[in-house]
Amino acid sequence: MAIPKALLLAIVGCICLCSSAVLSARELGDTAMVERHEQWMAKFNRVYKDGTEKAQRFEVFKANVAFIESFNAENRKFWLGVNQFTDLTNDEFRATKTNKGLKMSGGRAPTGFKYSNVSIDALPTAVDWRTKGVVTPIKDQGQCGKWI
Repeated sequence: MAIPKALLLAIVGCICLCSSAVLSARELGDTAMVERHEQWMAKFNRVYKDGTEKAQRFEVFKANVAFIESFNAENRKFWLGVNQFTDLTNDEFRATKTNKGLKMSGGRAPTGFKYSNVSIDALPTAVDWRTKGVVTPIKDQGQCGKWI
């Protein structure tokens, strides 16, 4: 059975129209994301050295925003949000914020107990810190957990 040329032409036309709409929606989404990235850059005073770095950071930003939005859509007990670290990969964040690989400087080694020359017998048996003005009187804190 042969498909009439008009029907075939109509199907091809619909496919082209649909793919064009999808591409337009994707471009619109990218335009909105570019604007969102620009606003984010202004908010957090982020400046990149060149267009290449900006394009790379934008891709990381876009991926992180997608992760944040998909995570928040799962209705968990907490939400993630866009912050000053949204253009960093997980590895970059860990490298700069967790002191991973940090080596301690070769400073002085501990020499022992700081007050080793103090005799316990010379210490008073009791100290009333209120008389020294160190401790304030008890206050009514109201209901449990309420701080005044």
